[in-house]
Amino acid sequence: MINELTLQKLEWHQLCEALAAEANTIEGHHSCLTLKPSFDILDIELRWQDVIPLRDLLRSGYRPPIGELPEMHLTFRAVSLGQILEGEAIWSVYTLLMMVRNVHQFATDKQDRCKTLAKFYRLIQPLPKLARTIEKTISPDGELLDDASPELTRIRQQKLSMRRKIESTIKQLLSDQDVEAYVQDKFFTIRSDRYVVPMRVDGRGRVKGSIYDTSASGQTLYMELAEVRPMNDALLELESSEKLEILRIFKELSAQIAAELDTIDNNYKQLVELDILTAEASLAVKLDAGTAELRDKPGLNFIRARHPLLEMRQGFKTVANDVSLEEGQLSLIVSGPNAGGKTVVLKTVGLLHLMAKARLLLPLEPRSEVFLFNKIFVEIGDAQNLSTNLSTFSGHLMGLKPVLHEAGPNDLILLDELAVGTEPHTGSAIGQAVLEELANRHAMAIVTTHFDNLKSLALNDQRFRNGSMEFSTKNLTPTYRLVLDIPGQSYGIEVAEQIGLPRHVIERAKDLRGRSSSNMEQILDSWMVLREEAAQEKQRYGQLKLDMESQKHRWEQERAALASSKQDTSAKIKARYQDQIDRLKGEYEGLLEEMRELLKEQKKAPSSPDQLRDLIKDTQNRLDTKGRGLQSSLSDVEREFYSIDKLPGHPATLAELKEGTRVYIISMNKAAVVSKVQGESIEVKAGLIKIKPQLADLRVVSEEKAEAPKTPAKGRAPTTPLQGGKEVSFTIPTLTNSLDLRGMDADTALDRTWSFIDKAVLRGESFVILIHGHGTDTLKRALRRALAKDAPYALDFRPGEPEEGGDGVTVVQLRH
Repeated sequence: MINELTLQKLEWHQLCEALAAEANTIEGHHSCLTLKPSFDILDIELRWQDVIPLRDLLRSGYRPPIGELPEMHLTFRAVSLGQILEGEAIWSVYTLLMMVRNVHQFATDKQDRCKTLAKFYRLIQPLPKLARTIEKTISPDGELLDDASPELTRIRQQKLSMRRKIESTIKQLLSDQDVEAYVQDKFFTIRSDRYVVPMRVDGRGRVKGSIYDTSASGQTLYMELAEVRPMNDALLELESSEKLEILRIFKELSAQIAAELDTIDNNYKQLVELDILTAEASLAVKLDAGTAELRDKPGLNFIRARHPLLEMRQGFKTVANDVSLEEGQLSLIVSGPNAGGKTVVLKTVGLLHLMAKARLLLPLEPRSEVFLFNKIFVEIGDAQNLSTNLSTFSGHLMGLKPVLHEAGPNDLILLDELAVGTEPHTGSAIGQAVLEELANRHAMAIVTTHFDNLKSLALNDQRFRNGSMEFSTKNLTPTYRLVLDIPGQSYGIEVAEQIGLPRHVIERAKDLRGRSSSNMEQILDSWMVLREEAAQEKQRYGQLKLDMESQKHRWEQERAALASSKQDTSAKIKARYQDQIDRLKGEYEGLLEEMRELLKEQKKAPSSPDQLRDLIKDTQNRLDTKGRGLQSSLSDVEREFYSIDKLPGHPATLAELKEGTRVYIISMNKAAVVSKVQGESIEVKAGLIKIKPQLADLRVVSEEKAEAPKTPAKGRAPTTPLQGGKEVSFTIPTLTNSLDLRGMDADTALDRTWSFIDKAVLRGESFVILIHGHGTDTLKRALRRALAKDAPYALDFRPGEPEEGGDGVTVVQLRH
């Protein structure tokens, strides 16, 4: 059990108040305020399993509909003893029943998203019949409704009628001369549940009636007139009947509640438990808290731990710190500047351990490790006490006394400014002796100090580890970050300068410190400057890396957008050419049908040979024209979509790529050869340039397809070049390396060819394909003759292979 003094020093009660503020029920609020850190590993793990789903549900904007609910135990006890509940108590039961109904419906809707709600869906049981009965009987202020029962309705109607009759009779009597002469005021009032009128004293005996009260002065008598007495009696009888009926109804409702008391009591307990769980989940949302790994051996490994009370402070940014001890280390010695955050680190470790033992989620990374220490000893703050004649140092030693007597292997000790308050040499000696004693006992400790000899312990004893609070030498302000394995400096003069001590005092202090500062301080000062510069460089390179990754991402997005746009555009072009092809096919078939009809007519009525010859020639010319148009459209479509619908080869894999492998680069529409493969880096050569494409951008072209036959096929032009003596390799036709010259005369075709080759050279193309068709071979011969004799570039050429278009194309290799 953690003692109360430890809880106070670690500000546990402030955290409980923050937790209680998230609860809605009175009992849930009280349970949060009195929460104690006293649970074991199994309880903690089971609790975290319930709170985590609720935390995630709250983050998504949903919260169980639990409103304000009074404490119900006294009501349940009264029912169990057979007592009759009053209206307010019965209405509180109704409030509970309606809350149960709402929570049950909420759990029904959200149980698939939250397994904790699925559990409560099974545990709570709505009682809609009892809720409707109470709702029809009692008002929210605890009064019975007029229609709570037929008898109550009759009685209250009779009461109302009787009151009206009495008031009417009194008004008439007040107008009577015998009465009016003695009336103090013309009004009536009620005394002892009976209607009376104020009369002067001299009216006694002159007006018939009974006196029920007098005024404080004795000058006014409150008299029940004789004519009104029978009606007052009747009204009192009705009121007695009403009270009996109310008692009967309350008794009946109490009996119905008693019959369902076990269910109601269980529902109440489950709602309070869910309210507490929701409060813990809500606090976890505010702290951005989660689980940690619970270890079974003593140790400390907090990753990005944050102080929970500072985390909840408005407008305050909490600095997260890693606080850990490695295997074999027992004490963390934290040094650094005053007001630099040393005590906050100390309290953070202690408070997070208390939260873990109380089953609360922790504001640190899930990779963190927590051991549940048996005891936590804390010595923080000024222990000076004038009433007991204790100085600061004496009070501090009194706080250390129980630590040295009781601390053991499974305990955690938190000591702030160890052995401070006396002469530094003596204080540091006591501090070192205390730390060594705790380490000998295998107790785990975190201490803060300014003593150099304590900082030096970690250099000579592996049981100790240094930590320092970072201080910006550039801004002369603490950063509140804990740096492990490095001792810290106090920076007392710098802090004094920030506070605003006189300038000449600061300068004198710097002069004195310069003469007497220790070697460790000088080394640490130089190291901190270098560390800060390294941190700035790291941040700069980190930003550069981020910018490069962002630029790469933008390039990839643009490439994907271009590919998508290309495909959309190609689809539109394809549709346009398809329409043209369909139209030409229709016209072509129409001409064929027309030819068939003419032949039929010719058989029936033969024309002269000249007419028949002209008709056949005309029809043949028209058919040839349509055929050429159809072929041209088909070729255009093939050229437009070759790179999309007929990509050569197959997708490349890293295993099959090696030096000399022929590939096709999809994004560039170019053929290339692999020149180097190193790990996942691929280098290919396309013409005169070398690039490193992505694996997904490459397709492997089969060797059979890549190598053209070396002997001429029958009826075809030879595959060897007509000029240059070198063989031109297989070339993949693309949109950028192919030129269609069909239908042009020789001069126009040559002009287009030289212009196309000029652009190909500028682009770095190694191969181009000239499409001239067969026809009468005039264009083909003129083109190849010009390539052999008049070409402005060094080149080789050959007729196309069947896969490239046969003798209807000429493949040109540009020798750069």
